[in-house]
Amino acid sequence: VDDYSMVNFIPLDLRKESSIQYVLSYIDSCIQYGEDADVKVRDFDLPEEDD
Repeated sequence: VDDYSMVNFIPLDLRKESSIQYVLSYIDSCIQYGEDADVKVRDFDLPEEDD
């Protein structure tokens, strides 16, 4: 099972906030949280065309 990356263990130390943040970001990556979020128009500017 370990050879095919089907199981992965992540250490969690409840006393360290950085450990909790790492586990939460790993979970977000696994479930692809935010992948289908729309792009905000104000954050994306198209280049101006010169005629």
